Amino acid sequence: MEWEKRITEAKYTSPSGKGISFLYGSVSRETELKTGVFTFPDKDGAKVQHQGMGAMSFPLSCVFNGSDCMEKADSFEAMLFERGIGELQHPVYGVHKVVPHGKVKRVDDLISGLNESVVEVTFVKIITDDFLPALETVRAAEIEQKYEDFADSACEDFSAGVFAESVHDELRQKSILNTQAENIKGGLESLVKSEKEAFGDFISTFTELKGQVNTFFDGVGGRMNGALNTARLFLNVMCVPSRVVIGVSEKIKGYSALVFTLVGQFKNDPFGVRNVVNSVMSSRLFLQGALASLASGVALQLASQAAQEGRGADAPVCSRDEALNAALVIIDLFELIKGFDDKKVSSNSFVDTNTDTYFLLCDLVQKSIQFILNSAFNLPMQRTIVLDRDRQIIELSAELYGSVDYIDSIIFDNKLTADEIVVLPMGREITYFVKSA
Repeated sequence: MEWEKRITEAKYTSPSGKGISFLYGSVSRETELKTGVFTFPDKDGAKVQHQGMGAMSFPLSCVFNGSDCMEKADSFEAMLFERGIGELQHPVYGVHKVVPHGKVKRVDDLISGLNESVVEVTFVKIITDDFLPALETVRAAEIEQKYEDFADSACEDFSAGVFAESVHDELRQKSILNTQAENIKGGLESLVKSEKEAFGDFISTFTELKGQVNTFFDGVGGRMNGALNTARLFLNVMCVPSRVVIGVSEKIKGYSALVFTLVGQFKNDPFGVRNVVNSVMSSRLFLQGALASLASGVALQLASQAAQEGRGADAPVCSRDEALNAALVIIDLFELIKGFDDKKVSSNSFVDTNTDTYFLLCDLVQKSIQFILNSAFNLPMQRTIVLDRDRQIIELSAELYGSVDYIDSIIFDNKLTADEIVVLPMGREITYFVKSA
């Protein structure tokens, strides 16, 4: 009886002090482990460093029943949207200071007569030490300046590193630059098609780049100026799509695919066998340039969205969870590019004479990640409901957003078919975005 009494006491207290009790389904607890895995070129296996425990989370299906189940669920959701630290009296794992994280999913079962509403949410336990690591304040102008510092250094490294001892070297260098220019255009062109001005800038810069590649070793100033101009145009082409306001997931997908394409191209390129230095300097410029553009572009776009009080009906929106995922993808791409570059240098006994560009890239990525995390706290939370009856999209927009101006957003966010636009069927999951209180 003591056990039964203890496990029925599931309760959440919001940051404002409001409390609500609920029933629940099966319970679980998830704990991340922080480990560092290090590999070495001349040794098999890996060294693993245990760095302690990461986030502990409690996924819960919170059940409200009775004739007023929907009102209770509404009150509970409003409490979840409050900013700050709440308290969870977990039915099994005790009392913890928590913050709701990720998606909040609502299911109302009214048709079967059960009068039951379920809210699915994940609570994450917070650090309760007196001294918490604080996020460093980063400004948008600082991100732009750090990108320019990186770009200037990357162009100088490229111009100082590439060389040609014969006409054959020149032809091979032009060939690989033309190949990579086409790869970049093919990978990023779709990201700028939605904005006429950006698309025009992208195409004109690409055309200028192609002309510059063909005169790489010619003209006033010779190879050095030609290489500087070529490197800067390559970075400009990659930077334009990163500044376009489109869906962050779409932007992440486009640049990630480009990085993998560039890596695959260099792995299969016979040019690198004949001139290792040019191969390393070229791969470094393109891969680091793509990462720098993506990291700074996502950070600036999320900061701009977080600073806006409202969302336009046709403006792309990024949820808090999506922003955190973007930060993780950027970190993974950084590790991929770093590992590829290190392996290329190690396997060919190539010695770097200047590491400034690498450290500037590290600084840019770090500041961008901090900026994304800072912005994430002001981004909306993604919410999903299951329709309990057939609905008209106009009334649903008015109910969810308080305005009929968001019909296009509902269609885009949920990828509705032509039939669903006419009548949304019962049981259809609908995702929308709400600003946390």
